[in-house]
Amino acid sequence: MKLSEIINEVNKDIDDDLDTADITSWVNRCLDDLTPFANYLKQATVSLVAGQSNYPKPADLIKIDQLVDTSQAVPYKLRELPLGDFISTGYKVIGSEIVIQPMPKQAKVLTLFYEGALPHLSTADDVPVIRADFHDLLVLYGVARARYQDEEESLQAGAMTEYMRRRQQFIYEMRKSPLIVIQDFMGIGW
Repeated sequence: MKLSEIINEVNKDIDDDLDTADITSWVNRCLDDLTPFANYLKQATVSLVAGQSNYPKPADLIKIDQLVDTSQAVPYKLRELPLGDFISTGYKVIGSEIVIQPMPKQAKVLTLFYEGALPHLSTADDVPVIRADFHDLLVLYGVARARYQDEEESLQAGAMTEYMRRRQQFIYEMRKSPLIVIQDFMGIGW
């Protein structure tokens, strides 16, 4: 379902013609609400520089699943280190940075597999990355927010209850299987 279709559905369900920017904002808030459960797996590269330990993490990073050194014949999975460990080899996440330990002695590229935030929708043709059978969640959330804005408390409570019920189904389904599976192309298990 495209963003334009989601907006039309919200307006149809509330029998009104609300501002597109308001509904888009609600849709994006809904995506933010679903992000912790979505298992939206992404991949990025971290280009290491000799003599530099700190590297910016992706802005949409929620949780690192793996950081892999593919520069060797056999890929090597770095392990996450406790903050107090200053001796072992691996990485730490401190604030907005990934810290490689020990400091790299040569340039190389690491592959980062991580759970990212669900991307926001902005143009009429944008399509949510969540499974199509859960696109109704965005409509339900928009309807609940519209009811709240109109101060229709009983209708808002009913709409929000319907959203929360459907959200629980989404969470259950996402726990059963990830939204997007990155193939295990390097022989390294998730």
